[in-house]
Amino acid sequence: MSESLDDLRRDIDSLDEELVTLLGQRAELVRKIGHRKADAGTPVFDPGRERDVLARVTAINPGPYDDDHIQAIYREIMAASRSLEEPPRVGYLGPPHTFSHQAAQLYFGRLADLTPLNSFRDIFDFVDRSPRMSGVVPIENTTSGTIGETLDLFVTRMVYIQAEIQLPVSHNLLALADSPAWARVFSHPHAIAQCRGWIERHLGTTPILEVASTAEAARRASCEPDAAAIGPLSAAEAFGLEVLQQDIQDIASNRTRFYVIGDKPAARTGRDKMALMVAVHDRVGALHDVLSCLREHELNLSFIQSRPSRLKPDDYIFFLEMTGHPDDAHVQDALHVLAESTVLTRVLGAWPVKA
Repeated sequence: MSESLDDLRRDIDSLDEELVTLLGQRAELVRKIGHRKADAGTPVFDPGRERDVLARVTAINPGPYDDDHIQAIYREIMAASRSLEEPPRVGYLGPPHTFSHQAAQLYFGRLADLTPLNSFRDIFDFVDRSPRMSGVVPIENTTSGTIGETLDLFVTRMVYIQAEIQLPVSHNLLALADSPAWARVFSHPHAIAQCRGWIERHLGTTPILEVASTAEAARRASCEPDAAAIGPLSAAEAFGLEVLQQDIQDIASNRTRFYVIGDKPAARTGRDKMALMVAVHDRVGALHDVLSCLREHELNLSFIQSRPSRLKPDDYIFFLEMTGHPDDAHVQDALHVLAESTVLTRVLGAWPVKA
């Protein structure tokens, strides 16, 4: 005879007791590590170690939980563990229930002290002026491209990229109730750009009004029965809106990549990616010389973006991402060559590559 429902529940209760006991033992080890870090002046946040933990528990996962479930559980365990050492403070572009908020929660866990800020500049200042703080800022989206404002702030702020977050971005039509026609639709400019095709096909001449965030769009729609918003599902739940259409973004695999920034560079892990800021004179072959240097030192380039220099008229700044870490010998050789042939070469940070 198969086990009864009560028997199965008693088995779960027994396992829960074991799990809580083991989590307590793990937490005691975390406390000891915290004391060692404090004595050595080592930062609590260690993206390389956390990457390795996620890779290891994923590798030994026997199922039936899939790998995403296991990683989500362990992200929250690690977030709780960090709070035992020192609760992390993380600035993001507010208000709550935006995609930046989701990215910060995804990486740092829901137990982190997540601080909504009003602008990218405020996030950079939050990190630059406050030791041991972190920030989450978007760098590029698969539909709308690179966020130039984020790149520009690296020129004037001494912060370091410590990790990256890849967030799937789903946009949805939200409102208090369905309607055959809307007087107006609110959303953030980036969300509007990422849904442009759907908007043209389904909303016609309906006024599309830009607001400061997708969360603000949802808030406005919750106050105006003849209005709708384009935003995330979390905003619909927060402001009591119905989800009328899901996944209206033009590219199904729409993703936004975020940087995690801090006041210190991340340690080398052996499987790293790094970012450089290189300023060059406006002359023929300047960029070619930079790229040739990277090729000669076997640095695999994965991202390049140019911005007008704010340091000197007619010069340009290039932001580059590539494999490696500044502590690698061949990277140090490349940086030495670049320093001699450019106006400015600065390492913006390095971070562990997802295993």
